[in-house]
Amino acid sequence: MPKYLYFYLVFNNDASYRVKLPTLENLKNDYIGYVLDITSDNVSETAEILHISRPTIHNRCKNYRLH
Repeated sequence: MPKYLYFYLVFNNDASYRVKLPTLENLKNDYIGYVLDITSDNVSETAEILHISRPTIHNRCKNYRLH
């Protein structure tokens, strides 16, 4: 299993687990939040890194409570 999926493991009572895969929207939001974290919440730098507009980042933060 790819390492990035370990975050999405859901453990059952019997010590087994299954992978609850995230939606594409969840992955986008997680990644935007991650880049905001590593840029110390610098929206301009995050927009440049991700090749998306600053308003897009602001809208995602507002609509999905990222920061």
